[in-house]
Amino acid sequence: MAGGKETPRQKMIGMMYLVLTALLALQIKDSVLEKFVLMESGLEVSNSSLLDYNETILTTIQSDVSNQGSKPGDIAVQKTAENIRAYTRGVIGYIEQMKLDVGAEASGGDTAKVYKRSTLKKIEEPSNYLYERHYGDSLKAVLDAFPVQVNAAVSDLEKGGMSPKWMESIALDANGIKFYEDNQEEKKKGFSEFNFYKAPLASVLTQLTFYKNQIYSKEAVALNKLKSLVGTAVTVDPSSIRSLGGLSAAPATPSASPQPQASNDDVAQTPQSSPSNPSNGSASTDIDPDDFLDRQFAGIDYAQAIVLSESNIVTAGLDFNAQTFLTLGNSKLNPKVRINGEEIDVVNGRGLYTTKASAALSDYDANGLAKKSFEVEIVAEDGTGEEITRTTTHEYFVARPVIDVRSQSVDVLYLDCRNDLNINVPALGPAYQPSFRITGGTVTQGSKKGEVSIVPNNRAVKIDVSSAGQYIDSREFEARNVPLPSFEVRVDGNPYDANVGIDNIPSTVTLNLKADAGFESKYPDDANFFVTKGLITISSGKNRIASIDIDGLKTEVDLASIRSRMRSGQRLVVAISEISRVNYANKQIPIPFTGVVEMTIN
Repeated sequence: MAGGKETPRQKMIGMMYLVLTALLALQIKDSVLEKFVLMESGLEVSNSSLLDYNETILTTIQSDVSNQGSKPGDIAVQKTAENIRAYTRGVIGYIEQMKLDVGAEASGGDTAKVYKRSTLKKIEEPSNYLYERHYGDSLKAVLDAFPVQVNAAVSDLEKGGMSPKWMESIALDANGIKFYEDNQEEKKKGFSEFNFYKAPLASVLTQLTFYKNQIYSKEAVALNKLKSLVGTAVTVDPSSIRSLGGLSAAPATPSASPQPQASNDDVAQTPQSSPSNPSNGSASTDIDPDDFLDRQFAGIDYAQAIVLSESNIVTAGLDFNAQTFLTLGNSKLNPKVRINGEEIDVVNGRGLYTTKASAALSDYDANGLAKKSFEVEIVAEDGTGEEITRTTTHEYFVARPVIDVRSQSVDVLYLDCRNDLNINVPALGPAYQPSFRITGGTVTQGSKKGEVSIVPNNRAVKIDVSSAGQYIDSREFEARNVPLPSFEVRVDGNPYDANVGIDNIPSTVTLNLKADAGFESKYPDDANFFVTKGLITISSGKNRIASIDIDGLKTEVDLASIRSRMRSGQRLVVAISEISRVNYANKQIPIPFTGVVEMTIN
């Protein structure tokens, strides 16, 4: 907001519109249009990662609720998370349909031409659709409604709503962007005029993709908040949880409000045609004039059919996208291929380049992407004694891996206990070869990949995760003290009833320490408690008649040494000052404890 600290979102919007201003001034050069397409492609990579992340959080919530006994309050949390996920699908579907519609407007209905340079330059059609016909205003209504609806759903659980920062609008007017706070002309513009009036299609598509990114980001924060509420004694009845619904895929007409309806939130598909050298590795359908030969290329002796796919692993429900083309070549051709000036191996005329994708933490942007590139130079004889040289720059994005931690108890570690965790980095798949370093405790790796046992000896615990020697990231936890057990005294094996008293002179007292049920169910090997210090006395009025010291691990105390001095009307008092917990490693851990039970001898 104007006058406040500028958020990464606002910085990105400001940057995008600085580029847009340059576009208009430079008559929209092709190279700048390509940068917009690259930016859109990078955002879609981020969107895909965010969608996977949000689905994983929802799955974790469902699993945690089931593992903790499917309590009604936890079911209410799960139902809220599922409703928010469905609502987000509707909003994403709405934006994606708007991208398709504005692309169709600009391309005259031929969607195959949307990413042609001639279409990406178009200004009038996107401006007419989004500004003149007010579809941009409908979009703003949808974007503004998202945080309000989600916050209301979270607040219904009666554990607090989302933060004021989270509630800030995605669809900002010009006066809401700090970069324009001193620009009196721009500050007058509303959301639709500021973002879409006289804007080329390339920037409009990127902007709409950016809104998808912000919706996914807000959803992730909301789902994580709901994940933290599992097991916190939510008292709301699951039947009272309202459905948020979604949105129809088609953008509403300016005079009609969006109708609730679930929709598909598949990540936007890569354009059928794209500028040369796109970041996703797809072949360009356009031929650069500089690539045409000024003479015949001699010695062509083979032709191959090639299929170049975006990915050979596709999630069910998504589209598999590929380009097919014919490659002609000379089997005797032995080109020299250099990457960043270094010559690489060539097999069957093709340079083989492999590099481990990595980035410093400071390289990642707000969307978790780090931009990388490399220079390619290929030199080959053309069969006539002459050489040809071709160069290109290839850009790609390294996505920051997301660490997924599953534990016995949701996001909680206990001091001096064996906390079994499963730490995975889903994005790495089979390449995940984990190693762990811990600060504030000890770590033991299990027999399966990602399984570790953490024994905290400090309240602050940090786990650094690496894979195949490559540092990934870290997770921090706050370790808690083990819940104190409840204390019960039995007389000669029977529970003491204060309303009845002790009818006979007792022979023994049993000291029972019962562990917290929730803790014991998840940490049975760490839930063994014994009395180690205390005093048993016979008292009459204010006078102590006799006593027995308790010292060492005790569950039962023989009263033979003081039994002969017991009389009717006296009190048998058991006072405990220390207990000990024996953990999984048979280590005795002393714990200060105050427990007093007074019993009357009839």
